[in-house]
Amino acid sequence: MTQRAAREPGVSRDSVVDTAIRIVEENDLEALTMRRLSAELGTAVTSIYWHVGNRDALVDLMVDKLLADMRDVTVGGRTPRARITSLCRQWRQRLWDHPHLIALAHERNKTLAMFQPMQAALARELHAVGMRGKDAAVAIRGLQLHVVSSVVIERTAQRGPTTEATDPTAWPALTDDPELVAALAAPVDYRAAFDIALDALLDRIVPKV
Repeated sequence: MTQRAAREPGVSRDSVVDTAIRIVEENDLEALTMRRLSAELGTAVTSIYWHVGNRDALVDLMVDKLLADMRDVTVGGRTPRARITSLCRQWRQRLWDHPHLIALAHERNKTLAMFQPMQAALARELHAVGMRGKDAAVAIRGLQLHVVSSVVIERTAQRGPTTEATDPTAWPALTDDPELVAALAAPVDYRAAFDIALDALLDRIVPKV
């Protein structure tokens, strides 16, 4: 490795990892090659190896960055319920934003490490309202399942075939509620559905006061 390859201006370990993440998230893991990465960065392949090692080591660095992002939790809201809501929305958004990295973390057996920061943050909020032990664990897992399943369902719907709009004539019992029929015929608002189900869960876990 030459000093020139090791010190090319504008190229750093962080820039290599960030560019690799962008390539994967915009495509998939198969799109990540050292040749493509070097072309994106405008540098030699040898410089990439100098900064991050081989491709497998690079994938580990990408997963490490995802884990660091999942640990960077910002809790918003004045009440435990509001803070739990903000945590679940953040959690959902991060899973939505990084599908390929999430898959990589799972392949690297890092799923528990990825979810633990959010679980710990939820536990602190549940402790604030006196919920501890097994009850808190069940509540945390219920919220986690809701977050994860909402992302999976929406991703699955995106990948599935396009379906025709609901036929209004299939709702003879609802002729007195045309607004409902029209709304059910419209595309699903997954964020709204997530929020209303989250509110229902929180009514059981942290009732409004």
